[in-house]
Amino acid sequence: MLKSIPKSNISRRSFKVYKKFTASQADYPVIKAFSESGLFDSETFTKATGLSEDVFVHLLYKSIEKKYYTDNGLLNNYGDFANDANFSGERELGTNMYVIKIAQSKFGEKIKPGSVRITDTDSSEVFSDSGKGRIVSTNPTYTIVSADFFTGELILSIDSVNYTFTITSFDFETGAAILTYGSDTDTEYLTSFDLESSTAVFVAELEIGGAVISQNDYGNIFYSDGMVVFTGLSSDINNYTIEYRATQTIHETEILIEAKAGEFNYSQNPSAVDVTVSGSYDFETTAITNVSPAKTVKIKHYNDIKQKSSYDGSYGSTTGSWNDYDNNFLSDPTGSYLTTYVSTIGIYDKDGDMVAVAKLPQPFKKLPDYDTNFIIRFDT
Repeated sequence: MLKSIPKSNISRRSFKVYKKFTASQADYPVIKAFSESGLFDSETFTKATGLSEDVFVHLLYKSIEKKYYTDNGLLNNYGDFANDANFSGERELGTNMYVIKIAQSKFGEKIKPGSVRITDTDSSEVFSDSGKGRIVSTNPTYTIVSADFFTGELILSIDSVNYTFTITSFDFETGAAILTYGSDTDTEYLTSFDLESSTAVFVAELEIGGAVISQNDYGNIFYSDGMVVFTGLSSDINNYTIEYRATQTIHETEILIEAKAGEFNYSQNPSAVDVTVSGSYDFETTAITNVSPAKTVKIKHYNDIKQKSSYDGSYGSTTGSWNDYDNNFLSDPTGSYLTTYVSTIGIYDKDGDMVAVAKLPQPFKKLPDYDTNFIIRFDT
């Protein structure tokens, strides 16, 4: 039995799914890129090591500089920003860059912002992404410009901008420091205060008076290209592990199938509708008229079956009506004329070609007196 599906019963929606990946230098070697002076010479210019193809570090450096680290105007700059107007602050390029390029087949449409965690397995230092394209330390780190414990003055530098704080008190056991910036005072927690390396490490990014003071950047992540670029490292990174989530958009089609009372209540299984007819017997549930001589007729097409609201008469040695069905089930051993079990739904296009098949987890009993709805979903 076929039935048209109205357009109002078909809907489509899109949603993003994410898959977690883990990789290391064995999968994607770190490429140290830098600029070399003079005209490019393939005989003398440096090639990256550990790769299956030739990559000149000078050309890589220049191409990344041009695409990502050149200010082409607010609407033409590539990648994500915390502040679009602060291009120079968020895209600082050093003498060396360390590039990790993830295969597109392993990140899909883009790397999910905020999902990246990189561990330098040599130094145990851990980096993450800010969700806005910046590589930051898992523990927010700031550069100490000066620290005067007599006056309580502490000057921290972030992206070459100095911030002057006053330390009101400091608890060496808990790391709690009461800092005043301007007229605002807040309690921040330190995990490390190293004057030798000029770094102050906090539990979270500094927030004074409701304003977040971003920590030092170590580079950038370009999510849509699957590229990690370290530009602010004090030493080389050679061995690492990276965790991230790939992004893929799924387009889902949902179809509502409505089977009204009395619809789809006839079996199309030929073995369920074998009937024996004689020369004088008119089998009332089929379109077959009197047949002579007596023989078995196999009904192969659903058009051969007519709906019969009641059964009253005899069939073989059985007599009775649908009201006596429980006692006279031999007149309908498979239940084909009383009810059907739906196990598969086929979807056809306007040309009559099957385009999709939906399988039910288990056969569903389609009662003849009730409307039944089926919801089919498939992804593209």
